[in-house]
Amino acid sequence: MKILLVCTEKLPVPCIRGGAIQTYIDGILPYLKRDHEITVFSVADPDLPDREITDNIRYERATAETSEEYYQAVAIFVEGQEFDWVIIYNRPKYLSLVAKAAPNSRFLLSMHNEMFHEKKIDPQEAMICLERVEKVVTVSKFIANGIGKLFPEYQQKLQPVYAGVDLKRFQSRWTEGVKEKRKEMLAAHGWENKQVILCVGRLTDKKGPHLLISAIAKVIEKHPSAVLLLVGSKWYGNNKENDYVREIKAEAEKLGPAVQMTGFIPPSEVADYFLLGDMFVCASQWEEPLARVHYEAMATGLSTITTARGGNPEVIMPGKNGIVITDYENPDAFAEQIDYLLSKPKESEAMGRTGRELAELYYSWSRVAWDILSIINDSTSVSSSLETLQQIEQDKEAG
Repeated sequence: MKILLVCTEKLPVPCIRGGAIQTYIDGILPYLKRDHEITVFSVADPDLPDREITDNIRYERATAETSEEYYQAVAIFVEGQEFDWVIIYNRPKYLSLVAKAAPNSRFLLSMHNEMFHEKKIDPQEAMICLERVEKVVTVSKFIANGIGKLFPEYQQKLQPVYAGVDLKRFQSRWTEGVKEKRKEMLAAHGWENKQVILCVGRLTDKKGPHLLISAIAKVIEKHPSAVLLLVGSKWYGNNKENDYVREIKAEAEKLGPAVQMTGFIPPSEVADYFLLGDMFVCASQWEEPLARVHYEAMATGLSTITTARGGNPEVIMPGKNGIVITDYENPDAFAEQIDYLLSKPKESEAMGRTGRELAELYYSWSRVAWDILSIINDSTSVSSSLETLQQIEQDKEAG
């Protein structure tokens, strides 16, 4: 089959600037291309050509000032071409625009955020979109349930498909060879005798790094060897700062070496930073769809502390591979759970090992790709059957 993947207009594919959706697309491409002719459409980037064929995947990239311009470029691109399937990522608002230019293509919508609220899309436009697509794949039950509550008549089209992680890049910290690499990295930072609490994510109040800085101030009173490592910047691809970043940096400086901030790290290097951690903390304050860092932490073998926000708790088995904090606005709640895991290293390690097992069983990119292809194949099969029945009826009527 000929399949077109239409990425959002924010960041390019491959994910040289980062981005959850871009990482997702990169993760499934090696499996989709095995038996299908794949094209990826994304925003242009100065470090990438506007069009290229790499690893048997065709890439088309467009420069656009606005979202509308970008999806008009997508529509122009698909017009007159024959794609069996078009997968639109996270932009239901523009699906009908593209669909009008590709009337013979089948559409799959892949949802990674809450984009069906009235502030994001007119309800009538949302129904046109839901009517046109074969299925809506969501990264969590939380996202599926949100769409289902708004548009219950389309409940049968909603199908959660959890995302995944590159199990070869994000390796267990107990794997032979990886253990030695981890020791070398800790030594390079002067952290041989430190306990590293890792947080990977953008520096924004909705991700909650300020709460972790407040929490670590209490943690080090009991665990003076603890270090909070914040990996990330305000936005993908650069280290520009705003008032919030400057404020948390000032708070971090008061704690000296107990808080370390890396700034932006290229996606290709992030896996190494996971190896530095003794545990992973996600302090999200917003209704997060389901942050991919949970999969990356599990794959590395880190016990995980996360918040009861959005879809994040869906991949945590409390007491088995991590801890879920319900009092998520309270830095003391984070301090308490960090203290618990630091005080019980064997239990923390057991959670990390369980996390790795779960990642291997359920969260590989091959499984994600298989789920998506299964949906496409099932829908194609159903469509073919319906078309056959319709043809039989037409033949009967014709005599």
